[in-house]
Formats: sequence, C-alpha cells, structure tokens
Amino acid sequence: MRQTLILSQWHPLFLSLPLESVIKDNQQHYYQALEQADPQAESTPFIHFMLLVIAQALVQSAPVNVSVNAPVNVSGLKTPEAIMALIQHNPAITRQQIADTIGKDIRTIGRAMAKLQQAGRLRRVGPDKSGHWEVIS
Repeated sequence: MRQTLILSQWHPLFLSLPLESVIKDNQQHYYQALEQADPQAESTPFIHFMLLVIAQALVQSAPVNVSVNAPVNVSGLKTPEAIMALIQHNPAITRQQIADTIGKDIRTIGRAMAKLQQAGRLRRVGPDKSGHWEVIS
C-alpha cells in the first residue's frame, strides 16, 4: 500500500510492520476516516486513523522484539561483569550499544573487552558487522 511505501521512506521500520493487515482488520474505520476527511478537505481524521493503525501494528510486533530489547540490570556491576551480562543477553550487541547502556565511553568498553578476550572469557565469532560475541565460561 501507499502508506507503507511513504512511511518506509521516512523510516525503514515501517517495512516490517503489518500495517496492511491492521488496515484490513479495520477496513470500515478506514473508509469512515476517508469519508470524514473528504468533505472537510481536512486530513486530520485520516491521520488520526493511521496513527492508531501504526500503534496497533507496533503492539502486534512488540512480542517478537521483547527478548532482544528486554532490559538487563547492570547497575552495581563492574564494567567487565556488566559487559558479560549484556553479551549473554544479546550476543549480537555492539560496542556502542554496550557503551550507551553502561554509560561509559566506547574506548573504555573496547579496552575492557580486549582484556576479557585476552583472559579467555570472551570471544568474537565472525566478522565485525555480522558476527556475534561468545561468553566463555
């Protein structure tokens, strides 16, 4: 549909949202929003409808992403332990994501990860872009 195409040009997230199926499930409301918008020459009713559709699509998609995005409590942990906890939770996590989560500079994270690798506690599997981290027990 045109909505998905237009929205995906704004942000690629919209390519993976089930907007069409939510619109189909609410087809009567879709036509009502169009009918209300047309005589008024005002797009507000249609925009309101589409925002509700986007919200519903996000809710439908949320369970898929919960395990990846679920928070890990790293407060009170030292930097190496916090890094290990985050990697155990999400092996594909990036250094920048770790730095942002812990609140440390990316160079600090890089040094700590290098020490963990030298100590044999952490291993990188595959290339930088598509690889992942492995915690070694």
